[in-house]
Amino acid sequence: MEMMSTTLYQILPGVSGMGNNRVCVSIGTSDLNALKKMVNESFSSNADFIEVRFDFFEKSVMNDALGIVLDRKEQAVFTCRSPREGGRYAGAEPDRVTALRRLAAFRPMLLDVEYSTMKENEDLLDQFTALNCDTLVSWHNFDLTPGRDELVNLMNKMKEYSSNIKIVCMAKSIDDSISILKLYEDAKSVGINLIAFCMGEHGILSRVLCTYAGARFTYASLGDALAPGQLTVKQMGAIYERLEKSGFNDYSAWKDRQDFADILRMINEAKW
Repeated sequence: MEMMSTTLYQILPGVSGMGNNRVCVSIGTSDLNALKKMVNESFSSNADFIEVRFDFFEKSVMNDALGIVLDRKEQAVFTCRSPREGGRYAGAEPDRVTALRRLAAFRPMLLDVEYSTMKENEDLLDQFTALNCDTLVSWHNFDLTPGRDELVNLMNKMKEYSSNIKIVCMAKSIDDSISILKLYEDAKSVGINLIAFCMGEHGILSRVLCTYAGARFTYASLGDALAPGQLTVKQMGAIYERLEKSGFNDYSAWKDRQDFADILRMINEAKW
């Protein structure tokens, strides 16, 4: 079993609009006409990438949905999210895994596959490798944010399947956001391309600052949030503009809790 490696993070330029802070708009709809409209609106709103949630679609229309987004695949994260991790897929689990295999054949920028799915279907890694499909192996905790040691241990296990890893947890306090941002130091030391942030109101800080800490991009919505605490792409743009005007450009210099409190105040002012 060979771990997939990628230079994706070095070779893909971002679309200008938010400086170095790239944003991926999550698109979740079961309506094909709405999908086409949302793809166009995402990029016209200065999004750099889109995440297409195929778990919103019935099996019978997945091919039609794929046809709509295929010309944007090099700027797209494809996923068919498991209900266990917040997804909407209503069919049988084997059908969902089959959908992931089919999506992999089209080689999007990234294919987001849950860590649990990779573990339960050991042949997926070899198939994705043979297809030369870059994967983003993801893990979600909708209840809490585990301690740093536990997350580091998890991250090292996930690395068996891909060097691109996403860890998303529910924040119970601002300290959870600060804690998950520190995970980037551990990721860098072992060659992991990490996207990690927290959900919920207390997680907004990490959603914004994760790109400064080392994430290739962060996530946003066009309107209604697809996850707790998710901001719109326009809000993210306003926040990043505010931070840049304030002179914030060196995440490593902001490690004190009071510094983060100052940044959070700017975020709250800018997002409205």
